[in-house]
Amino acid sequence: MLPSWQLRPREEAHNFNPAFCGSLTYEFVKSYTKAKGTSAEFPLAFCALAIGLYPETREQMPATTRTGLYSWIERTPEALVGYSDRARSLVPYVKEAIIYAALRDSLVFSELGGLSIGKKKASFTEASLERTTADVRDTVKSMRMIGKWFAAAGEAQTILASLGVRV
Repeated sequence: MLPSWQLRPREEAHNFNPAFCGSLTYEFVKSYTKAKGTSAEFPLAFCALAIGLYPETREQMPATTRTGLYSWIERTPEALVGYSDRARSLVPYVKEAIIYAALRDSLVFSELGGLSIGKKKASFTEASLERTTADVRDTVKSMRMIGKWFAAAGEAQTILASLGVRV
């Protein structure tokens, strides 16, 4: 359980606020569903944010999806150093973000428990990205790419296993 909003350290509240993380999750799900044609499996949102939110990992991502997820993992195993700890520490923030986005109808749960895009947009427009920091732009770009990566990578269980995640 997360501490109340007022008790969170300022940097934590800024970097992991539910609106921001919810919009990043929206970008991931939008990209995933567009590429795969199905909802994104629930655990994948947690994995995506654990990659996309960390500059050290993002900087090691390839420029395009031509390099697949598994090839990237094989070529840059150092990118996943500390990944499981990051993913575990992000769980309450991602849950909070998904709930926030679901309550605003930006994300919805499919019949099988996956995540789909809701009726209200929560995406970053090109105009809003121009007015923000390079870090935010890179994060949004990476979340869109991770959505495509995961969609092309096959089953969620395989993706989770390749990232060293045990459910």
